[in-house]
Amino acid sequence: MSKRVGSSDPRDDDEARAFEEAMRGAQPIAAGPRRVTGAPVAGPSRPGRAPAAATASAARSPFETEALGEGLSGRARDVSLRVLRALRNGEHRPEARLDLHGQKREAALRATERFVSASRQSGRRVVLVIHGRGQNSEDGTAVLRPALQAWLGSAAAAQAGVMAFAPAPARAGGAGATLVLLRR
Repeated sequence: MSKRVGSSDPRDDDEARAFEEAMRGAQPIAAGPRRVTGAPVAGPSRPGRAPAAATASAARSPFETEALGEGLSGRARDVSLRVLRALRNGEHRPEARLDLHGQKREAALRATERFVSASRQSGRRVVLVIHGRGQNSEDGTAVLRPALQAWLGSAAAAQAGVMAFAPAPARAGGAGATLVLLRR
């Protein structure tokens, strides 16, 4: 109900005070581009949509993710979009590489966790995980890339020190590899 100018209805004053009290301390939401949050949701894979991959709830993910063609990029909520863009553009050279070709899904994920942990402990900031595009998989669909993307968007990756991740530029493997930015 809106307050009319010159209205003497006491209900108008009560409603206005109740609204002011309810809104006290509220802050406007910043305008800007909307981002998909959380790990990709399982579903049919289409161009421009995140591949079927995740089992984690999007609400629990500490990362904001965005589908980029076949790939997925993401950043922790405290990491600026500028940092993610620099990673996507290949401005950071990888200091170590892990090649997962030929590995089964679970073994590849364990190897990735160990690699990320060891890289962070040795002070590396940017690493490259080569997962392939899935063209030689038994059913011809990617297995490692979506599994890696789901892990990278998870709380476990955040705890392991992952700040951001993005498909590698063409010169470093393109959609067959992912760059990972680690915390100090």
